[in-house]
Amino acid sequence: MRSRFQPERIATHLVALLVGALIAWLALPLWREMVMGWNQERYGLLVEQCDGAMRDHYQAKQTAALAPSADGARALAASEIGLIICQDYDLHQKKLLQWGLSENELAQMRLRAIEARASDLQEVIETHEIRF
Repeated sequence: MRSRFQPERIATHLVALLVGALIAWLALPLWREMVMGWNQERYGLLVEQCDGAMRDHYQAKQTAALAPSADGARALAASEIGLIICQDYDLHQKKLLQWGLSENELAQMRLRAIEARASDLQEVIETHEIRF
């Protein structure tokens, strides 16, 4: 038995496919906003902790280079251990990328985290500034 060609059936399926694609396209930004909202607090905390650890390590490294001493070497070793928090930050960031966030959205989350913890412009500057 031969099947009959049914153009109305093909048209119905095509319309359903297009409507589904449109709904998915419109829902994607909502999904990303929800993922960002759910993870903003934890990601912000990790950003702050990793930033502090990197700053401490840089300062310890500079101090050890300018004035070598046993205390300086111990401070540098301790600051290197402190960088472990950056591993958690990196893993969380990779998880957010897997959930569909882009690098731009992660940057937006980092900026929100910095702004949330800073009460004025000077604190934002100090967050990004590397001090000796």
